[in-house]
Amino acid sequence: MAAQSSVHRRKQPDDLQSVAKAKILLALGEGEFAGGLTGEDIYLDGTPLENADGSQNFSGVSWEFRPGTQAQTYIQGIPGTENEISVGTEVSSKTAWTHTFTNTQLSAVRVRLKWPSLMKQEDDGDVVGNTVKYAIDLQTDGGAWQTVLETAVTGKTTSGYERSHRIDLPQAGSTWTLRLRKISPDANSVKVGDVMTLQSYTEVIDAKLRYPNTALLYIEFDSSQFNGSIPQISCEPRGRVIRVPDNYNPETREYTGVWTGGFKWAWTDNPAWIYYDIVIADRFGLGNRLSSANISKWTLYQIAQYCDQLVPDGRGGDGMEPRYTCNVYVQERNDAYTVLRDFAAIFRGMTCWNGEQIVVQADMPRDVDFTYTRANIIGKPRYSSSSSQVRYTNALVSWSDPDNAYADAMEPAFIPELVSRYSFNQLEMTAIGCTRQSEAHRKGLWGILTNNKDRMVEIDVGLDGRIPQPGYIIALADELLAGRVNGGRISAVNGRVITLDRDVDAKPGDRLQLNLPSGISQSRTIQAVNGRRQITVTTAYSETPERECVWAIESDDLFLQQYRVTGVKRTAMPPSRSPAWHMTRINSPASIPALLSTSARLAYCRRATSHLLTILSSHPARS
Repeated sequence: MAAQSSVHRRKQPDDLQSVAKAKILLALGEGEFAGGLTGEDIYLDGTPLENADGSQNFSGVSWEFRPGTQAQTYIQGIPGTENEISVGTEVSSKTAWTHTFTNTQLSAVRVRLKWPSLMKQEDDGDVVGNTVKYAIDLQTDGGAWQTVLETAVTGKTTSGYERSHRIDLPQAGSTWTLRLRKISPDANSVKVGDVMTLQSYTEVIDAKLRYPNTALLYIEFDSSQFNGSIPQISCEPRGRVIRVPDNYNPETREYTGVWTGGFKWAWTDNPAWIYYDIVIADRFGLGNRLSSANISKWTLYQIAQYCDQLVPDGRGGDGMEPRYTCNVYVQERNDAYTVLRDFAAIFRGMTCWNGEQIVVQADMPRDVDFTYTRANIIGKPRYSSSSSQVRYTNALVSWSDPDNAYADAMEPAFIPELVSRYSFNQLEMTAIGCTRQSEAHRKGLWGILTNNKDRMVEIDVGLDGRIPQPGYIIALADELLAGRVNGGRISAVNGRVITLDRDVDAKPGDRLQLNLPSGISQSRTIQAVNGRRQITVTTAYSETPERECVWAIESDDLFLQQYRVTGVKRTAMPPSRSPAWHMTRINSPASIPALLSTSARLAYCRRATSHLLTILSSHPARS
């Protein structure tokens, strides 16, 4: 009896699935953005679309960017009006499908193709996948045919497979003609499934919304790469182009020549000019209520130069970096004063409204703006200070780490001498717009030092209380605190010879500080002392002093107290008295800004690198 053999035929499983595409339009921010975007700047779930060597991390991803100009063009592919027409006809290698479109308002045509079965049976009986090549051609206004798509479908299905293609239409005067043709020869065999049908075509009229002055990112991808869900989409643009001085190079941070007050448009991360942009921008800032006349651009110019000065980067060696930068993404509306206060804090500034202008000052070295002595104070200075229980000795600063997807990182800072004296008492701070560890460290030290230099003084003064504004530096000569006479009023002036109203212990080399008639305070070195009241200075003052102007003397062994004005208010006085102003000041040692520029010492650790800035999501659209 002959042996009976069995044949095992292999049947390949179906491996074709219909494709669902996500089409997402992101509003990145108020335009115009500087530069553009590349595949390395766009991330899906924290992974860039493109690597530095040009290789792609995702297949089938298309995207477009608009910087947010007034005249930017619209992005094709944004849903608008769609009209789907069923066809249900077979397209063979011998018979192409052709259709002419006469509606010149169309933006695109989308064709939906179907393969009821895609497979082939080998001679040994195995059932495997198949490949069908096809192409789409376009003719504009009766011109030459142009192939706009040539592709193929490969795989196996017995239950049907669909896919669609969007064909963007160029400008036309009258008509477009679309031709769908099958390139692979028809098998005409029951053993081969290669029938291709056109199920429908859709006439698409895009919304054609340009979204002027809004930076846009349109991205389209196959959601099957993310298990059918929408990934976290992020990008890393440079940000808005803003007004900067026309003598300023934001790339090198150099200021050339004398600034005449003109501006140009450029990108910068200097927080002073970003602050200015918020004040005068009319689309999102305060420009619909205020103008450039309501803020001093000259003051901001000085602050901006201070921000751009190079300081050690804290890594050791000769590394230098700008003192302050601003890299922040504002995603929600807020009270205007709160926003201005937060942005001023980036450059250690304070801001207020004086009734006519926004006043902004920074905690940076500056000359004395006005001098007070017991001769121009009503009553006595009232000093106060905090207790040791509220003296901070260490700080924990929150900042945005660009090497960890801009997630919040914590930077510790402490001063050993204060820890030894008061033990640990932690200050927690948030460094807005800070993306550098070294800058966060400096801000922490500033918080500790200013907290410990906290002697405050309150004084009542006369009409000259209108001169100092919040942020100004005043000198205070208090003879009871100094232990000797160091302030009063001028009795007479004769050129460089100043006669004082009382005896003083002054000597050549000391400094005579005067409040001048215009309201400014100036210091000159003493050249000679005649008796105990007549003083000759080495250089004349910028304007001639007058009798009754306030004077104060400073020497190497007795400096004038310096305070920063934190508050000024008018006080009620009896009808017989002139109006008075009440001032609050906090001790402002000139050594703190210089100390902060050189004291950062950082301990670095390596972190996983990824980048996330804009985090937005939408819903997928099938195509």
